[in-house]
Parts: sequence; C-alpha cells; structure tokens
Amino acid sequence: MKEIINHNFQGKIWNSTFSEEYCVLEIRDELTRQVSFSCINLLTGKVIWEKLKPEKSWWLSLVGIFDEYLILHKYSSKQKPEPEAVLILNIQTGNTLERIDDWIFFNYVENILTVYQLQNNEPVYRDVKLITLSSVGTRTTAESLTSSSVGTLTTVESLQQVECRPSHNSIIETTHYPEDSPHFPTIYKFLYRLLNIDAVKAVDYLEISNIIIISYYIYRDKSFQNYLLVTNRSRQILLNDLIAETEGIGIDTFTVKSDTLLYVKNQTQFVGYKL
Repeated sequence: MKEIINHNFQGKIWNSTFSEEYCVLEIRDELTRQVSFSCINLLTGKVIWEKLKPEKSWWLSLVGIFDEYLILHKYSSKQKPEPEAVLILNIQTGNTLERIDDWIFFNYVENILTVYQLQNNEPVYRDVKLITLSSVGTRTTAESLTSSSVGTLTTVESLQQVECRPSHNSIIETTHYPEDSPHFPTIYKFLYRLLNIDAVKAVDYLEISNIIIISYYIYRDKSFQNYLLVTNRSRQILLNDLIAETEGIGIDTFTVKSDTLLYVKNQTQFVGYKL
C-alpha cells in the first residue's frame, strides 16, 4: 500500500461526500464557530482547494457531489435547524454558481436539479436545468424552470425516501458487526491470533481482492481505542493504525473509494492509502 493522502485540518472533520475523482470534507472549528470546506483529488491525493467559506455562517452543510457540482444546504439558525437555501458550487474551483433561497434539495438526475418547498403541507417542486459551467464559474446557459405540486408525497420524511444520485457509486460498503453478531466471534479469533488482543463492542469489516480491512476496538486506560488493521490473505500486516480514542463506538470508520482506503484519524486528519 502507498499513502497518497495525509492532511491535517484546523477543526473536526464533520462530514464528507465523494465522487469518482473528488472528496469534499466539511470542517467545523467549534471554538471559533467556523465551518469550511476542502476538496481533495482522490486519484492524485492533492488538495484542490481548502478553507473555503461560501458564506460567513456556521449553518452550512454538505449535500453531495453531482457531476461537476457541489451542493450545500444553508440551514436556519433555530433550535431545530431546517434547510432554507441551496448553494451550487463548481467542484473544480469552489466558486459559488448560484444560491436558491427558500428551497430544499430533493434530487439531481441528468443535469436536472430538483428542489422543493412545502406550501400548506403539500410539496411544490422546481426543476433547475444545469448544463455547462464556464472557467470563471458562471452559468453559460439559461436555466429551465418548472413548478408542479405532487400530492403523493406530503411530508419531509417521505420526500427523504426518494433516491438521489450523487456521484459516488463505486464506494465499497463496509459491514458493521456488533458484539452480539454471529460473525463477531470469528473476527475476534482472527484478531486475537494475529495481534494477541481482545477486540470489544464491534468491528467494521471489508474484504476486497487480496486485502482484509478491519476497524476494531480495545478497551484500555478507561477509553476505547479504535485501530484500523489491513492485512493480506497471508496475514501479513500492511497497516495497524490507532485512529481514535473515544468513549463510544463508531460506525463506518473507513471507506474504500477509487481503489483508495480512506479514513479520519483523531477527528482532524484525513488519510488515504492506495490499495
């Protein structure tokens, strides 16, 4: 394995979204109440842009990468935040192309961005046709807008069940096995024989090609220590990295995207190894 990404951020890596080529990270500095975004090329490991703050607001969060667009939600700053605007950015430059106020992201399919808002508890949809971005980050074709009311979906909860299509189809899903899973004892024995440790609580597990990846926990010094182990099928250890010390157990502590193992270490460090 070859390390191609190792980048530290001034704040916690709060969220992430992927395309075939890019990863965008949402970084939150809780001391200064600042949120920023950084984009990394997964194929080269290079940072494309970082510390991007589209607006001076804590209330921004990732939606996803769709083709050449990065989409964010702007949230209200109420006790129960709700989306109140959609921001569209050029993924290559980070430039903001458009802000659509008073609408919520619904879907993106074939250059059509669909947003919605609830009026009298009924969803009203608006389609925005996105075609081409210029080098300076402005739209080069007019948008096509339509609005319609659809009565079959009447709540935010039901709207969220509809599949949207971010550009991350090749992400390989890990499997989470809690301690009471029938598969946990098998992985426990594997770890005990290989490392002479007692894994506890849960593991995240993935087999890919000749590689086995296991995120496991041991209890030590009154905390759970989370390690990421990579071996080949000959049980040769390729990586065994302490990635967090926590009071609880996480899920999806790593992912594999574009043949690259990706994980967050100590909440602020983003690491990637080419498999």
